[in-house]
Amino acid sequence: MPSVKAIKQRIKSVKNTSQITKAMEVVSATKMRKAQQFALSARPYAVASLEIAENLLSHTPINLMPPLFGEREIKKSCVLVVTSDKGLAGAFNANVLKKAEVQINQYKVLRRPYILITVGKKAKDYFEKRGISPTKSFWGYGDYSTMTETREIADTLIAGFQDGSWDEVQTVYMNFRTTLLQEAVAKKILPATQESIREAVTSILPEKGRFAPTPTTYNLQPTTFSYDYKFEPSPAEILESLVSQLIRMHIHHIILESNASEHSARMVAMKSASDNAKDLITDLTLTYNNARQANITRELTEITAGKEALES
Repeated sequence: MPSVKAIKQRIKSVKNTSQITKAMEVVSATKMRKAQQFALSARPYAVASLEIAENLLSHTPINLMPPLFGEREIKKSCVLVVTSDKGLAGAFNANVLKKAEVQINQYKVLRRPYILITVGKKAKDYFEKRGISPTKSFWGYGDYSTMTETREIADTLIAGFQDGSWDEVQTVYMNFRTTLLQEAVAKKILPATQESIREAVTSILPEKGRFAPTPTTYNLQPTTFSYDYKFEPSPAEILESLVSQLIRMHIHHIILESNASEHSARMVAMKSASDNAKDLITDLTLTYNNARQANITRELTEITAGKEALES
């Protein structure tokens, strides 16, 4: 059995660790809520843009559709993997990277070339250690990324699709469903479809919790347009610009969802660590009391034995 002093030092060490994990849990919870608020702040604009885009799409001939809607033979794919820069977030990064490996293995089976683009240091380090060098890597966006910061990622993906460097864009990231439930998903971003853009706008709201949809929030309903907008210079040019902006917003929202999922996963991991620390402190305290009582019993035995030896 360890000494009383050693057990006491270990109890102190576990208590200090518990204070750190508790603080990280509170910080992560606050950041998670702010990340959701950042995502929601763009929803009114997204809903209005989607309404205009759907109106235009319903009146635009197929031959004038934006290039980003162009379906073509897939000869090369682009995979965007979104992870975090930091660890201590439970299985957050591991689940995303596992999903990315599944996606990449599918391309290997199909013998289809692919381009890898990563967001977050964890994805970059993971693939480089396995001999796969990302074509481009992004990191350091912080906890609350802005559209200006994530625009470079979106423009890289859009430009590569338009110039034929790749024929589709698949993204692998952590989808924030609820505070306690996040799911690693693989989703096609390009070529875009009307359904995928509508889904991107709809998914800005989480399924449950404080920010879940209510009858008063911006709900999307199928709309039959009985009116036309007048645009200059032309509907086709405006539609192309509008769709590009919606794609940028989609990618920006993916980054924000990943941020919210990271903070949520870290909050849960730190709560679990704090609970484990409490249990460990309880066990160590019991061990400490037993050791202390054993020392007292031994000392009393030695005193009694010494007294008897002197009297005999």
